[in-house]
Amino acid sequence: MSPSRAAGHTAQPPDFSPRDFRAALGMFATGVTIVTARNDDGEPVGLTASSFNSVSLDPPLVLWSLGQAAGSMAVFANGRHYAIHVLSASQKALAERFAARGVDRWAGLPFTEGVGGAPLLEGCVATFECFNRSQYTEGDHVIFVGEVERCRRDPAGSPLLYHGGRFYTEHPLQASSADPSAPQPPDGRFVGSYLGYLLGQASHAVYRDFENAIAAQGLTHIAWRVLAVLHDAALAPGNTGIPIGQLAHDVLAKQPTVTKLVQRMADDGLVALLADPADQRRTLVVATGEGRRIAAALIEQARAQETTLLSRWSAHEADTLKRHLQRLVNEEPSRSAAAPARGRDPVPPGSGG
Repeated sequence: MSPSRAAGHTAQPPDFSPRDFRAALGMFATGVTIVTARNDDGEPVGLTASSFNSVSLDPPLVLWSLGQAAGSMAVFANGRHYAIHVLSASQKALAERFAARGVDRWAGLPFTEGVGGAPLLEGCVATFECFNRSQYTEGDHVIFVGEVERCRRDPAGSPLLYHGGRFYTEHPLQASSADPSAPQPPDGRFVGSYLGYLLGQASHAVYRDFENAIAAQGLTHIAWRVLAVLHDAALAPGNTGIPIGQLAHDVLAKQPTVTKLVQRMADDGLVALLADPADQRRTLVVATGEGRRIAAALIEQARAQETTLLSRWSAHEADTLKRHLQRLVNEEPSRSAAAPARGRDPVPPGSGG
């Protein structure tokens, strides 16, 4: 079948180079797919493609394109079925694997069998199992139109995006009217857009339901942070304790405050104070068995509370939030350049811990 053309009209010669054309195309952000099928020997074949789009709802049709020089052209041109996988934001490595040359793309990769034997990959946000309905040759590519026989989606998934030669993840610009829980843009007021205020409000939202759990153990927020840090340290091989100076840094409090606190916690049997073998003038702090027990119980409650708080977020959204916060922390100016006000711990009142 040949595509129709406008009678009596031909295009003007391009006024741009192939490089300019490729760069301009790169400004259009797309999703990323992997198309899979089986060759005549029954072996799985697959490739990464961003040239995917919908064609029709009735019948359900989609399209994608493949360069005529592609090594897998014969497999897709002659096969009856293929599967198109829309990749999730966590599948960047998989996209790169199926785009690479000279590698075993299927090594150690689990998959199931779909319509016509087409391999189905795991963890994708959407999958379309297609009958190879028609093909059109245009320029140096072949356009494949597939009739969808089965499809599935992950409503909580976030897609992998591609733009300008780089991979991206999804970041909604505004809330959907159908989803009141989606993030709203800043409201324009100082208190509605200032990062410090938003972080304080977020901290309050996270900790307001955890306050009682901390208080029930007879702990302050700084004491809770001390136990949490010591709990993590105890999991590290060869851990012999944390110096008080380092502990003060990790729990966001002044060293004199932490020195007095850990002494009281030692009296209560929650921590032990040891002399540093490498420097007798320095004291190391370790959690006792009781301290680790309390820390483990609180950590379990904290994780359960976090799960409830983020129940309407996708795993990718939660991971992205934490990554950005970690980046912000790592880019924090040096203490000498941004020292806290004298006489105060660098944690705003009511911000939890």
